[in-house]
Amino acid sequence: MTATQTYHYWLPVPDRTGYRWTRHAFRGKRWDGRTAETSVCNIQCAMAQPSELDWFQAPTCQECTKILLGEQP
Repeated sequence: MTATQTYHYWLPVPDRTGYRWTRHAFRGKRWDGRTAETSVCNIQCAMAQPSELDWFQAPTCQECTKILLGEQP
């Protein structure tokens, strides 16, 4: 990897109600257990260990995808 490339990871996180989950991208190599983080699309997210069902059911954030694709060389 060159110095200009960055890592990101995806994690399903709940919205403020806790009922709807979305898979957002975050800067870094992997989730380190922190309880909150700002996503690539600039949304403050509460974080918790997702279940396999959360991974399956949570749709991918289209804004995170768009931003990351725009960063590609």
